[in-house]
Amino acid sequence: MNTKSYIFLCIFVFFAVSVMGQNEPFSVRTVNTGYQLNSAWELTYGPDDSLWVTENSSYLVDRINPQTGGKTQLIDLSSKRDFSTSLSTWPQGGLMGLALHPSMYSEWPNPSKPWVYLAYVYHNVGCFTAKNGQDSGCFFKTKIVRYTYDRSTHSLSNPETIIQNLNGSTDHNSGRLTIGDIGGTPYLFYTIGDMGTGQFKNLNRTNRAQLRDTLEGKVLRFNLDAIGSASNPQNWIPNDNPFVDANGNSTAVWSYGHRNAQGLAFGSNGVLYSSEQQDMSDDEVNIIEEGRDYGWPLVSGYSDGNYDGYTLANMHVTSEEQDSIDYNLRAPIYTLYTTANPGPLYGTSNSTWPTVACSSLKVYENYIIPNWNRSLLIPSLKAGQVFRLKLSEDGKSVMGMTSIDTMNLYNKARLRDLCVSPDGLKIYVSCDMSSQNSAYKGKILEYTYTGPQSVLSIVPDSINTPAINTKIEVYPNPAKNILFVKSIKNQTSPLHYSIFDINGKVVLKGNSNINNFGINIQTLNPGMYVFKLYNAYYINICSTKIMVK
Repeated sequence: MNTKSYIFLCIFVFFAVSVMGQNEPFSVRTVNTGYQLNSAWELTYGPDDSLWVTENSSYLVDRINPQTGGKTQLIDLSSKRDFSTSLSTWPQGGLMGLALHPSMYSEWPNPSKPWVYLAYVYHNVGCFTAKNGQDSGCFFKTKIVRYTYDRSTHSLSNPETIIQNLNGSTDHNSGRLTIGDIGGTPYLFYTIGDMGTGQFKNLNRTNRAQLRDTLEGKVLRFNLDAIGSASNPQNWIPNDNPFVDANGNSTAVWSYGHRNAQGLAFGSNGVLYSSEQQDMSDDEVNIIEEGRDYGWPLVSGYSDGNYDGYTLANMHVTSEEQDSIDYNLRAPIYTLYTTANPGPLYGTSNSTWPTVACSSLKVYENYIIPNWNRSLLIPSLKAGQVFRLKLSEDGKSVMGMTSIDTMNLYNKARLRDLCVSPDGLKIYVSCDMSSQNSAYKGKILEYTYTGPQSVLSIVPDSINTPAINTKIEVYPNPAKNILFVKSIKNQTSPLHYSIFDINGKVVLKGNSNINNFGINIQTLNPGMYVFKLYNAYYINICSTKIMVK
């Protein structure tokens, strides 16, 4: 038979997902065994198979090799702040969010816009004595800056300030950055908290989360590039943002009524998810929508009345239900956890409050771990656990939640952030220097899934639909010694491929820097397999069944 008659154009092939598990097996190792990070606030899986990290107290931005733990310092920003580590009251965070421009992935290794976005506290305005006469709080200023990455020198330079003079505090700065598409255009989003008003060192600060003409207690949206002069702050603000100031100029506000949203991430369905620390109970998981009010401090969590008669951020709550109606509040899609009667818990240790202190959020979209596709992964500070929330088919609601047992470090570590490797097999979790157990202080833990991998169904996934390219060919089929791959010209390299057996186990994998290449399959036993091809960003561009003779 003619070889070409065996050519198969790539089609979507997915296997049946197994039932949700509660105790998925993971092996664990420490990435940075020889040093501590102080502390890893942001943890991003970069386009070069490195972990991109911000160290919040030392103001360092690093690239870390996850296999060896080797660290490359990209920039030291400690000189950009006018206060030292000897300051008695440190701002929450310090150097916080980091986001990489999409071209860093799609056009790697030669991105046209090699931009890295960073958020950090840079100025101490002054300190004050709180109402309790004991604790001192401080006013700070925060900025968001875009840097250019030089791959030859592994350095960041050419800073462009997107916004400065954002208010900062000793509490609730939030500080998470992410990038996602709105209407086909990528934008930069940033969470800024309510400055901790109404509690601890900030008892006498005024809460402005409900005031749309201020930038506290908000999610903000910016252009990735200034339209016009980069020196004009207004050029970083999208003209179609939902609110304007007294002069008719668009403001950075995208949504409001937030307390302390430290988690922010887009799903491939275009939904923007956030995790938000609340007061004594009701940590929230939200879907962030343009122009919506998320309730703080009128409502905490669901509008269920559990705070009626109590005070939130120095504001008396009369009726959560009525406020939800009057202000058209956007309800969370989930809470961790809601308590029917949280009670007047001030004066007690916040470690005993029902909240878990959600510190970040990532969207897991990969079939490799059975039933994990379309899940939210949320690390926690207080609970020292990673929670997994299974999403509905459309990604708009939560079907169930479980704590991942093998990642439970309760009373040992405070978990700040996490990221997932592109193949979906490894989860990296950062531990604060404030972690209780010294073995975890300033460490990054690598959890590798060791259980059976999914056997996928033949139904396309509505959220994580891979990009299909009918020009990609995989032949011959059946194959015996060499499997050839013919990809589209000028496809971003390197291309990555994996071959799975019928049990979903990866039996062969590799990569290629050219579009047309051959794979030696002589080590494979005769039978049916699934071949998957990924671009440089590990987006699945081809999936097909193959037979090995």
